Amino acid sequence: MQETFTGTTVEEAIQNGLSSLNVSEQQVKIEIEDPGKKGLFGVGRRAAVVSLTIIDPELKRYTLAELKSNAQVSEDEEPVIISEPQSQATVNEAAERNAEENQKPKKDLTASAGQTLQYLLQILKRMNIEATGTVTTKSNEVGINLESADAARIIGKRGHTLNALQTVAQTYIQQSHKGYVTVMIDIENYREKRRETLENLALNMAQKALRSHEPVRFEPMPNYERKIIHQVLVKMKNIETYSEGREPHRYLVIKSK
Repeated sequence: MQETFTGTTVEEAIQNGLSSLNVSEQQVKIEIEDPGKKGLFGVGRRAAVVSLTIIDPELKRYTLAELKSNAQVSEDEEPVIISEPQSQATVNEAAERNAEENQKPKKDLTASAGQTLQYLLQILKRMNIEATGTVTTKSNEVGINLESADAARIIGKRGHTLNALQTVAQTYIQQSHKGYVTVMIDIENYREKRRETLENLALNMAQKALRSHEPVRFEPMPNYERKIIHQVLVKMKNIETYSEGREPHRYLVIKSK
């Protein structure tokens, strides 16, 4: 299902859409229908328009008619639930079943994460890179920490190789695990070092935008890196940020207000 949203900027239109659909940016396909126009003193102003399409197969938007049909309850009638008294043994059995069911997704995710790690190690081996790794899982998030004497080759220039491996891992785990999962790959604490670099870069580029009064465009980077920059600059009242382009070439723009 594709839906259209508007805002004063492209980024605001995207955020309006994400908030309305209650999804993250990774769960939708974003198309910029109209980048909008700020205008001069409000004259010629045009709102930015974007279209969002949910790509996560686990998500579905229901219409009011569908919800009523599924519930099979009229608007003026409250559902009545009739239950029989249960013995303590029955209650205990139900509790045990629920506990087992609650553990299954975690076990499934851990298994999928382990398979994903082995898949990555095979890819690295074909690149003549020996490596080992460990995995951690939390909710629908998977962390993979690699160790290798060739860490610099795995990271690549500005993390491009590591980001590519992360994209491969993301695609692989979605094929083996039911439900949306995010994967983060790290080696030698590169992600934290990169965060510090991006935060400093954001502040420097903001000053450049203020001095030049011209938009400053960053190189294409993953969504989570764009968010780091946005979070640093969001409190600066005289700076605005928004994203342009399509993945994997989507990039951040900052400009003075």
